[in-house]
Amino acid sequence: MVINTPDISDEVKKHLNSEYYFNRPILKNNPDFKDCFVCLHPFLIIKEKCSDKIKFEPETWPNKFDTEESCETLSWTEVIKSAKIRDIKSLDRSLEFFHRASRLTERFEYNKLMKFLEKEKEIIPPGVDHIPEIIENKLLKRINSLGYESLYVYSETKEKDKLKNISDLIKDPFALPHCVRIETPDSKILIVEEYDQRFFYIFGDRDFLISLIEPLDLEGFFCNKETTQSWSYEEFPSEDLMDWDEDMSSLQGETIATTKTNSLNSGSKTSILKKLLSLLGIK
Repeated sequence: MVINTPDISDEVKKHLNSEYYFNRPILKNNPDFKDCFVCLHPFLIIKEKCSDKIKFEPETWPNKFDTEESCETLSWTEVIKSAKIRDIKSLDRSLEFFHRASRLTERFEYNKLMKFLEKEKEIIPPGVDHIPEIIENKLLKRINSLGYESLYVYSETKEKDKLKNISDLIKDPFALPHCVRIETPDSKILIVEEYDQRFFYIFGDRDFLISLIEPLDLEGFFCNKETTQSWSYEEFPSEDLMDWDEDMSSLQGETIATTKTNSLNSGSKTSILKKLLSLLGIK
């Protein structure tokens, strides 16, 4: 699902010519490619009767085969509609804060996401740093179907060395490293997952990218000349913002209050706190 490219804020525009890599436009940082598709990490819905089989917790984090078997995807577009979140930029900022990749967020919009996750206990918010497990093999198989048999697989800390067979990558439950780079031998496609991001980039010519993403129904948008990694950033009055301490106090306090007043319904806020701590890797 290709959605409209978000307009960047005036504050982001001020820094487009910055020396800092991540303030510059994505396409400017990758001049070898004409186009870039920003692919949003989907939300997950645990299938009915699978909640006891799969646990998104640090000690029992599921691999891609477990995730494919027990979960379905939920798009950002659907979450925005269901949670009545303002737009895609608001949702990205809320998820960024949820993962503690930013210290502040807009309180009103973030609370909408929290109430949605509280109500929908079987929904798992998008992760960061890795190509989503539920997408990984679909993406590899699609690249394979376009005539490629092997790929370079490396990371931000490890240079590319030798080609890896796509069939082997598909079979390996932990094939792709943290902050992965995936590149075709002819360099027509480059896939990049950056640190702390709720999305990954697919670089290439637009027609070729469309032939890759449309059959998989990947959700995202194409970069324009101004799109940066901080495409969702906006500034708000300080009174409209919340920090980590306020968020944790709210979650912990409401969990205790709910437990005291009605032990039968005490799981809602507890589940949100567990989701947050699990995704942050905190026991």
